[in-house]
Amino acid sequence: MRFFNINIEGPDCSGKTTLYSQLHKKTNFKYNIQDRSCMSMFVYAKMYKREDASLWFDKILDDLKRLDTLYILLLPTEETILNRLEKRGDEFQDKDSILNVRSYFKNVAKIGFGSFPNVLVLEEDDLETNIKKSLEFISSLNEMPGQELIKSLTLNSGRNELIDVQCKEEVDRNHLDLTVLDFPQEKEYYEKIEFEFFNKIFREFVGLNERNQAQKHDSRRFIYTNDSCISMIHVLWRQNKLNVSATLRSSNISKTLWADYEFLKILSVKTAKEMSLSEDCVINLTVNIRSAHIVP
Repeated sequence: MRFFNINIEGPDCSGKTTLYSQLHKKTNFKYNIQDRSCMSMFVYAKMYKREDASLWFDKILDDLKRLDTLYILLLPTEETILNRLEKRGDEFQDKDSILNVRSYFKNVAKIGFGSFPNVLVLEEDDLETNIKKSLEFISSLNEMPGQELIKSLTLNSGRNELIDVQCKEEVDRNHLDLTVLDFPQEKEYYEKIEFEFFNKIFREFVGLNERNQAQKHDSRRFIYTNDSCISMIHVLWRQNKLNVSATLRSSNISKTLWADYEFLKILSVKTAKEMSLSEDCVINLTVNIRSAHIVP
């Protein structure tokens, strides 16, 4: 499971609290679900012409770039919102202000964040339909390959580059694309990384380092660094899990990201074998991309 956090957003009387309760019920409290988050802060900053609107905009983007958070934005019809307001009332909103709030959220969806892969905009009034779409959305995003998520995120951002994109996943040994190791553009590059990294691991285990001290499995010294695109790989064996963190200083999301990402999954599995870990040990991979870009 990649996505742990779900932020439910929308104007007052849009059904956030009801959806919040139903999703918890349907998933047995599997997710950290929040009723309102940075998106509401951004909307109200814009409404009240506060100077911190850009700060909240950046925080929404940071949430989305981390790729462990989903936004579900409820936008029922104006008629539905007004009917609900009339029935229940609201401490802060009247008819005019609540429609104004809705228009701001609609702008956020239609002009800003609605096209991001981890944002779901629900314009249905029917609760059961929204529950079904939300659960399908959560499931599909958790199953989507990390490289595809990063690509979709960058392409739909409306920018040529996103900085500090992060994606985490548990490596599935049964779904590795080994053909990437023969990818003509990167074959020699991948072989070089693997050789240098495994040589580093060997040297640390036998004590061929500046300390002249053999390292154990829990060492912090199993690291590969370079100034090329895949610039750092660091592994930590903790609590019977292999934690692999890889940093790419730069990645062309259209041309080479798919290959680099798949290579890192394969390398993670090979690293577990190189360290003589059990064949079924859990491998958690975190891929950090400093510059995820489209045009070179």
